Amino acid sequence: MDARITNEVYLGIGYQNLRTWFTQLGTHINNTIKSFVPENILNDSRVVSAFDDLDEIVNSKIRDVRLHPEIEWDASVRRSNELCDEEKQFVRDRKNHIRESFAKYIGVDVSEVHPDDIPTIGFMGSGGGFRAMIVVTAYFAAMKDCGLYECGTYVSGLSGSCWNLAQLYTSIARNNPQNHPLDELLNFYKTKLTHSITNIRGVFKELAHSGNPKTAVELAFGGLHQKKLGGAPANIMDLYGALLGKENILMVEKIFYRFIAYHVRPWKDGLDAKEAALVDNYAQVWEEYQKLDDHYQWYEATPYEFGTEEIPAYIPTWAFGRKFEHGKDVNRVPEQNIGLMIGGWAKKEFKRLYDDAMEKMGEQKQRIFEGHQPVPSPENNNFTYRLDHPPYKLGITNSPYLKLMDAGVSNDSPVYPMSRPARKIEIVIGFDCSSVIVGRELFEKEQKEFCAIRGFERNARDTTNKYCEIHDYTPNGKTNNYCPPAEHPFTLCYFPYLPNDKVDPKFVPATEKFMAFNNFVYTTEQVDKTVQLARQNWDDGHQKVKDVIIDVWKKKKAARLSGGKK
Repeated sequence: MDARITNEVYLGIGYQNLRTWFTQLGTHINNTIKSFVPENILNDSRVVSAFDDLDEIVNSKIRDVRLHPEIEWDASVRRSNELCDEEKQFVRDRKNHIRESFAKYIGVDVSEVHPDDIPTIGFMGSGGGFRAMIVVTAYFAAMKDCGLYECGTYVSGLSGSCWNLAQLYTSIARNNPQNHPLDELLNFYKTKLTHSITNIRGVFKELAHSGNPKTAVELAFGGLHQKKLGGAPANIMDLYGALLGKENILMVEKIFYRFIAYHVRPWKDGLDAKEAALVDNYAQVWEEYQKLDDHYQWYEATPYEFGTEEIPAYIPTWAFGRKFEHGKDVNRVPEQNIGLMIGGWAKKEFKRLYDDAMEKMGEQKQRIFEGHQPVPSPENNNFTYRLDHPPYKLGITNSPYLKLMDAGVSNDSPVYPMSRPARKIEIVIGFDCSSVIVGRELFEKEQKEFCAIRGFERNARDTTNKYCEIHDYTPNGKTNNYCPPAEHPFTLCYFPYLPNDKVDPKFVPATEKFMAFNNFVYTTEQVDKTVQLARQNWDDGHQKVKDVIIDVWKKKKAARLSGGKK
């Protein structure tokens, strides 16, 4: 598709624009989107009216400081890989808050637990569409039941496991104060995953039958118009994200940690003639620069900041969506709905399908092909644009837009931000719900790449239990300088979502048809079986985790009591 056409299409007013969007979705992602909007679907006048009024509704609220207090605040780029003050304070408060829960979990009196001795524990979910969304929730619920969930400091996800995090902090999971949000979320899955976002009839049926269709349409699609007002073009994948987030089912603006990636391709980063003239020996600089390997630059979205270690550069999360230049915002628009970037997940899955073909094409043909992306990445205003003053350095800071995609194209688990040196996370409990875990080839490949980039040596401490493997990661000082090198060791308790004879020996998640990445419909029985397997696998591997946690706690306590001597 012509990029100029794509960038000019947005969901603004009326049925014709809407039909154009769905037609494009059907054409360009025909393996995922199989339905088109028939004429008789929009027979509910309230839904038609809601789309006709969408521009007016969003515009009436865009400057309301009661709804968007951030529009009165200036934002600037923070250029440091130290944690921001808010995150530092959160970690300090969290250790004190979980002290009693941690003592109860490891089976000691609270008087024996000093906050400084509590290991910094992170929970990590993989990609895998709705399968990962449900499975990670089930694992979290199992951790909650044994007392571990309340002992965590960080929780992170990418792709499908971000969706459950998004829901976990909305009213969806908190409607019943008598139920834990995780249990409430699992109940939600049992009854609400009844039709696919690819079933346009179902989407519009829900909009029409909601208590207030106008509000439902605004919640699901208003972010597209808001993004346009911020100056960033909207494309097909933005609509895909909006569909995933319809009626606030999968749309939330602030979660603990979500990760996305930008594909750095050095051969595309040249300066124009005017800018190049300001760089000494530009021809030589460019010749060397374009020889660099392409890689994925990771970005993280937290309740506090959005940014990347590689530059480094961070902005307040509420400023995401604004235009920036020279480290300062140049417009004040409300925080962009990060939920729109959920659409980047489809690009990740599409990429999996053509990776082998790319390797066979050769480097030069691959570069030409990748210059014309079949599935466009969502474009967002680049907060690092012209970060420094001339002469400009080669790289992403010369592009006005960030073309972000699901970080699963780089690694199916968010190990990069979880190993960010400033966080000092000591134990990571990772749940791998991807479809390729049985053969382990992808896991081994991605971990090898991660260790080479971050600078870790990975050693398998205990792989005797297939439901919970223990791996130690130790800094080795060897990196390729893409991101800050590792400084602190951590232990990964790795839970691959494997079949279990105690549940059903014939139930193989990686090949189960209803668990395919492009399936968005689950029956109550399917959700129950999915949850049952996760809980059983947790029960069969949990003791390994507990042993690791107690061991780290004892070592930290001994070091503190000896004045830091080990």
